[in-house]
Amino acid sequence: MSIKILTENEFPEVSKVKNRFDIFRVIDMKKGKLEIVEFFGKDGVFRGFGRNTKQAFKKAKKVAKKYYKEEERD
Repeated sequence: MSIKILTENEFPEVSKVKNRFDIFRVIDMKKGKLEIVEFFGKDGVFRGFGRNTKQAFKKAKKVAKKYYKEEERD
């Protein structure tokens, strides 16, 4: 298992997500053929899984969007 912190230099969308959802850390993990991206924010951890970093990032972003959309309704 390899773990690294994604920065704006490696993945440009990180800065947009950090500002939009109040995320303070984005971590990329690789376990075998599975990529995992985690967003750490004040409201919790949002995870996305995929075959590559781009796909996992997209799914984690979708989870964060869904969470904040439901939070607005309450």
